[in-house]
Amino acid sequence: MTQSKGRRSGYVALVGRTNVGKSTFLNAVMEAKVAIVSAKPQTTRRKILGIRTTERGQAVFFDCPGIHKPHFRLNELMMKEVRDALHDADLVLFFVDIGAAQHDQFIFDLLREAGKVVFLVINKIDKLNKGRVLEKIQEYKDAFPWKEIVPISALRNVNLDLLEDLIFKTLPEGENFYPAEETTLQGQNFYVGELVREKVLDQVEDELPFTTTLKVEEIKDRGDTVYVRAEIYVESTAQKKIVIGRQGGLIKRIGIEGRAALEEYFAKKVFLDLHVKVVPDWRNSPQIIREIFD
Repeated sequence: MTQSKGRRSGYVALVGRTNVGKSTFLNAVMEAKVAIVSAKPQTTRRKILGIRTTERGQAVFFDCPGIHKPHFRLNELMMKEVRDALHDADLVLFFVDIGAAQHDQFIFDLLREAGKVVFLVINKIDKLNKGRVLEKIQEYKDAFPWKEIVPISALRNVNLDLLEDLIFKTLPEGENFYPAEETTLQGQNFYVGELVREKVLDQVEDELPFTTTLKVEEIKDRGDTVYVRAEIYVESTAQKKIVIGRQGGLIKRIGIEGRAALEEYFAKKVFLDLHVKVVPDWRNSPQIIREIFD
């Protein structure tokens, strides 16, 4: 594919703690729902690829799991996703929530180890006034040798054009890595599962966001409808009862919301067949972790 001179293309890793708005930013800059979004911790478990192609070039975004210290095999592989993205990236966007305390040395050590160009992206500036935003910039400016410091609101679309402009100015010159019409390389089963898992996260509380996952067992196009069968994994019978809910009320709400999201995706009627399965300690199961990350 021939590209005009001066086009820029490269890989951009979106990293930060959980719930700092990385997925919200990705969806906003892509102008499409590429990654699920939830206020629950550790929503993103695999790095999500978003491909943004403009007349200036192509930015390939890795939306990474939130940085944390792992205690299960699942979390170890989530952090491997982060490290792999940092290794492959031409540019790193390090996201912080403007309302959060300064991050610890663990994260700065990861960034230094990667040795890449890093932008500090201070997100959710719509929550505070300009004076507090300036205070947060001062708090962080000497913590790391940032290439740029950019305050944004991914939710309110504040300064996203500025950030995209700086990204394309920083990426190396080069041809597109993917066809211009591509926006993601996620497989259908993975994306469908993520859409439904988002609805699970919307409904469950306490420790359940950490101890639930979802596996799509079957997707079958039946002409005027699409049949989707999926299993929600939990770690105990007590958790299964919670997910099912009183008289099946919670699983019914998950099904209704999940079906609506899938009908928007498939642009046709969907029959969503949900089941809850107890799989003790699935977060340490090599087989299940392989299914999530393959």
